[in-house]
Amino acid sequence: MITIKLFYQENILVGIESSGHSGFAEKGYDIVCAAVSVLMQSLVLGLREIAKVESLICQVNDSVPLISVRWIKKSVPKISLLTETISESLKQIAEQNSDYVKICSKGVNE
Repeated sequence: MITIKLFYQENILVGIESSGHSGFAEKGYDIVCAAVSVLMQSLVLGLREIAKVESLICQVNDSVPLISVRWIKKSVPKISLLTETISESLKQIAEQNSDYVKICSKGVNE
């Protein structure tokens, strides 16, 4: 199962993490994993290359698999359209594929 964590600081989205395999289909044919991966990679690309977010923290581990992206709260006005779109897209995937993807929200300390 893919676990997606949305990280909030004072009700403001400041990070998204995706870990695990969905188990929807064999590796290379798993459209649920592919959809989540594309969104997470698009998030990283958009934040790094388009929005040029400083203090971006990214962690990738192909063996888990894991993609974790965090940003500082002061970046939010500049990037909220992108981050909220990705967040809502991931929520839709989780809703439509609840046997393969779960999503949860977590608070982070200041």
